[in-house]
Amino acid sequence: MQPISRGDRGLPVADVQKRLHELGYSPPGMEIEMRESSFGEATEAAIREFQAARGLRPDGRVDEVTWRELVEASFRLGDRFLYLRVPPFRGDDVRELQAYLNRLGFNAGREDGIFGQETDKALRAFQHDMGLPVDGIAGTSTISCLLRLKHGMKETSVAVVHETLRDGEDRGLKERLVVLDLDPGQPELVEVLRSASEALKRMGIISIYTGGPESPDSESRRALKANQEGADAVLGFRPGDTDRFHVFFFGSGQYLSPRGRRLAELVACGLEKGLGLPVSPPAPRSYPLLRETRMPCVVVEWPPRREIPPGLGPALARALADYFSPPEEEGGNS
Repeated sequence: MQPISRGDRGLPVADVQKRLHELGYSPPGMEIEMRESSFGEATEAAIREFQAARGLRPDGRVDEVTWRELVEASFRLGDRFLYLRVPPFRGDDVRELQAYLNRLGFNAGREDGIFGQETDKALRAFQHDMGLPVDGIAGTSTISCLLRLKHGMKETSVAVVHETLRDGEDRGLKERLVVLDLDPGQPELVEVLRSASEALKRMGIISIYTGGPESPDSESRRALKANQEGADAVLGFRPGDTDRFHVFFFGSGQYLSPRGRRLAELVACGLEKGLGLPVSPPAPRSYPLLRETRMPCVVVEWPPRREIPPGLGPALARALADYFSPPEEEGGNS
């Protein structure tokens, strides 16, 4: 889609403003701009606030990712029947369903708002235990049963517990597969990822590239490729807008990926302590690459006009290797 931004007018702007208003984003001056269907200062402020709340880049523009988030945010559990299909259902209603199931002890996987295999399996297990028809459809009777059990929900998501336990599984470094992803706007980092790949190869870790200066693929398509390849981890680079480095992992609402956070902490430590770079504490975001990959994924935002320090590629490779190492080996490498 053509991005919608400040200065635009017309029906697309009116649609965006209507959705923002219904979601509660109405800063001063918004009503005037809504009457004129004009994308002005107030609409831009509302978009930035919405993007920040959704874990997106708060650039004030409505691109394909932000538009999709606006649509997904409009769904509430019970608005529609949910079930496993291709393409999958996406939305806040799916996220609510996953949160209910996870806090009732049925592992629906990451609370990413995408109805996948794990959500289907958890839903069927819930239906079986509750004596409901096991059809894998979150319809009226299933949702009513979920809501009646709201008082029994635990504070901890069982998906977080399961992901943490899987994080302790170790099969060493050999035959691990890592995806190195680069935003098309960062050709200066191609050589960094090449040196990281060479360092990984010396450790017995296989790496493949996605994105890059010549790639037409969106983040979602690159996430799909990582999933299809069965990667063990993904490390991506994006342009930043501050003078500090930022390291992000997947998080949405109350859900924070424990494996993603651990990998992010290792990468941040490698950049800060290993190379002396200014790094902000790792934080959750919901960028498409982070949200849609099925394995731990980290995105590093690179400050503009920052010189590339010697040893950056090997430092990134070391952080990835530490992630795959057992605790005693990891301690020896720190």
